[in-house]
Amino acid sequence: MLDFVERFSYLGLFLILFAEEGGIPLPIPGDIFIATVAALPKTNYFLLVLTVVTATLCGSTILFTLARFFGHKLIVKFGKYIKLTPEKIKRIEAWFEKRGGLAIVIGRLIPGLRIITPAVAGIFEVSYRTFWLYTAIAAFIWANIYYLIGRFFGEVLKTVIK
Repeated sequence: MLDFVERFSYLGLFLILFAEEGGIPLPIPGDIFIATVAALPKTNYFLLVLTVVTATLCGSTILFTLARFFGHKLIVKFGKYIKLTPEKIKRIEAWFEKRGGLAIVIGRLIPGLRIITPAVAGIFEVSYRTFWLYTAIAAFIWANIYYLIGRFFGEVLKTVIK
């Protein structure tokens, strides 16, 4: 997969992140791919960030839409089996209405929660505008973190090799 990213650069990164954000489990997390592209000598910062944000929005919108369409109905119908009463569901929805943006940003930045966050936002009917805005903010932060990591470690590796 790393060869794929090196060969196809931004398109390869987009496809891998799109698949991961769309819920397809990959053997290597997308963070590694962002850092790898950032470490390449001719990486364009703006293209990398644009690629990450676009792939994140496109892929996670799939999960969000599916969860919004099917998830809420399923959670209302089968929630009782996991101790989610209608009252608890209403409280969670109210909490998401008040703090959904922050929850999306934090959830998107924590490995392991990144892919679950769009589904939870969809299940609890966060508005698409709120979901999209805060997912874009989180993706921008995520791209910058791994861009800096890739640049730093790329330089460290070059120094060590010399």
